[in-house]
Amino acid sequence: MSVAGRLGSISTRMLIILALAFAFIILMVYWVVETQGKPRILEMTSETVVETGNEVINSIMASISHVDGLAKATSTMAGGLPKQEALYRETFGNLMQQTDQRIVGGGVWFDPNMYAPGRERQSFVWARDESGNMQSVERYNQVSQTPNAYYRDWWYIPAMYARHDHCVWSRAYVDPVSNQPMMTCAKALYNSRNQAFDGVVTFNLLLDNLDAAMKKWQEKIGGYVFLVDLDNRFLTFPDQSIVTQVTKNNPQGEMITAHQLAETNPTFAPIADSLDTINQTLLDEAVAKDEGRYDLAARSILSTTNVGKISEQESKLLSALLLLNLDQTFNLVDSHLVDTITVPNDFVLQQPATAFVFRMPFTYWKMVIVKPNSDMMSVANALSNQLIRAMLLGFIPILLLTAWVFRRYFTRPLKRMAQAVADMGVLIEQKQYQKLSAHKLPKSSVSEIQVISEQTNQLIDRIVENEGALAEINVHLEKQVVARTQDLQQAMDELKASQVHLVRSEKMATLGQMVAGVAHEVNTPLGYVRSNMELVGDNLTRFDELITHTEQLLQALKAPDADQEQVAELIDQTLQCCEEIKEDEVSEDLADLIKDGLYGVDQIAELVVSLRDFSRIDESKIQDIDINDCVNTSLVMARNNLKSLDVTTTLAELPLIQCNPSQINQVLLNLFNNAAQAMAPDRKGELHIISSVDEAQKHVVVRVIDNGVGIEESTLTRIFEPFFTTKKAGDGTGLGLAITTQIIEQHGGRIEASSIVGEGTTFTIALPIQSTARENKPSQALFES
Repeated sequence: MSVAGRLGSISTRMLIILALAFAFIILMVYWVVETQGKPRILEMTSETVVETGNEVINSIMASISHVDGLAKATSTMAGGLPKQEALYRETFGNLMQQTDQRIVGGGVWFDPNMYAPGRERQSFVWARDESGNMQSVERYNQVSQTPNAYYRDWWYIPAMYARHDHCVWSRAYVDPVSNQPMMTCAKALYNSRNQAFDGVVTFNLLLDNLDAAMKKWQEKIGGYVFLVDLDNRFLTFPDQSIVTQVTKNNPQGEMITAHQLAETNPTFAPIADSLDTINQTLLDEAVAKDEGRYDLAARSILSTTNVGKISEQESKLLSALLLLNLDQTFNLVDSHLVDTITVPNDFVLQQPATAFVFRMPFTYWKMVIVKPNSDMMSVANALSNQLIRAMLLGFIPILLLTAWVFRRYFTRPLKRMAQAVADMGVLIEQKQYQKLSAHKLPKSSVSEIQVISEQTNQLIDRIVENEGALAEINVHLEKQVVARTQDLQQAMDELKASQVHLVRSEKMATLGQMVAGVAHEVNTPLGYVRSNMELVGDNLTRFDELITHTEQLLQALKAPDADQEQVAELIDQTLQCCEEIKEDEVSEDLADLIKDGLYGVDQIAELVVSLRDFSRIDESKIQDIDINDCVNTSLVMARNNLKSLDVTTTLAELPLIQCNPSQINQVLLNLFNNAAQAMAPDRKGELHIISSVDEAQKHVVVRVIDNGVGIEESTLTRIFEPFFTTKKAGDGTGLGLAITTQIIEQHGGRIEASSIVGEGTTFTIALPIQSTARENKPSQALFES
């Protein structure tokens, strides 16, 4: 069985329909999962990441709050102690010895003249040695070892301007002893007696455990996690070497900013831009709150800090932090998420990812969780795959069971019926109707098939019964067909005879119009030739008078006894007559009249020649002619109808072609007359005739273009049909364009028409340059079907 036969089976089609329906269901499920399920799962995954990020922020804030509380307690204690060196060393020495290992140093830094009058530097500083023991450090009180005053350092100045009870955290830097990243918590110290500013209390917090904590959370969340400080300088990163650089001021190395990392790794730019936007928002909030205090603090921090220790941007951020922290609160319930960023191709993960940016209160540090999109969508993809797999596994048994049931109770009976009908078809084709009774359809348990079987069997009985009657009817029909064929042939002969008569009538109508126009054109020049001749006769009498005076003068002069007075009088009369002729310009008038008369005679001669060329007594003669001559001749013949039109011609140099000039003239005259009749009465009519050569088609082309009312599209398709006309009854036969088409086709050419209603119509005639089959080509009937 062929592929078409197998696909034509009802059971196969039913299975295909079931398969397509199931595929449609799968597509719908897939669409729902993709458009509804996956976005919701992605949203839930994002919510999980946000909850985890808030948990991390709260955990870090707990550690920061511990250091913040320690700095606050130390500041309060230091402000109440008497200014005694031994007391400070003992009190703070014991305190520093009991601090956590993460605190690698700290101290009390007095402002100039605040510890003792006239003393610029007095600090009590402790730092851990290489063994991790806390030791007192004296070098900050010695000008030779620390030429730059500590009270102008980048961590000291912001703490001095702070008006709240929290630490002012410095930027991240690398500890020269442990070579680990660390930060400084600076808290202003106020005298308990007069609340005057005395100095700053600091604690240096090692960030190594912060990096370990980030790695621990990273394993839980997936992707990677990192922290940046207020100025977007890295606190942690999966690879510390990427975010650490050695500078002149920090040979041990310092942490770079997110913007600097984006310069070397452009795929990190979306995250860096988001961090910069968050900082800009911080600055905008500070300006909106109190622009004056913000600008003053920023300028003061920048101007009073040691040169090169702090940037203008960092001074603005610290100023905003000092201003906004006055109203800052910390709530474990609040979400710290500030932005979610789409990263097309993360440079660490090397795949598309989503970045979640969190901001910490008080410090305005930012934590960024970068999670690959594949992890976020893994649950949705797994759910979609399992759902589709389960549907496929469940559909196969259903499909097989349906196929068996359908084949058992429906396909087999239909196959038997189809085979029986096919056998009947063979018998009918062979006209063996009596044998149909042996191929009646069997009974079926399927009610619908049984109905078809019964009706088909009844039809077979009727065919057998009516076989004889059908044979008689066929014989009768054949006789009627023969009779009708004879009638149609006779009608065709009569129609052809009518065609010849109609064609001659149309030609005579065209000839009548042409003769009427020629008669009018001949009368016009004859009229003014007659008028000119009469004027010439009138002017010639003047010359007769001059001749009379001259003859009288000659006779007087010849007479021997002539009277001199009479001779003088005759001379005066002759001269006076000459002067009158000159004054009246009789000679010039005669020349113009004779010229006009000759022009009129030439016009009459031109009309006669054109009439002779147009008529072409031998119509069957084929000649080599220039189509341009036919155009000019036809224009002369149609001059009377075209007198109200502005006629222009653009005639190219054409090769000679073989054609019947008389018939071509009739075609052109018909087109010119139609153009004249198609002009609108409310505007000046224009007719333009263009001839050219179509080198590609090897045809001579003539275009007749008018600016008449145009032809509607529905009418344009019928204008070449015989007897079709848009003129009133009696004004036209509807054969002009039909005969034109016949003439052009008999010459092996073609005629086309295009029109725009309200703008005009263009008829295009194309005649072959070389016609090899013209003379022996039979004439095509005008009304041939």
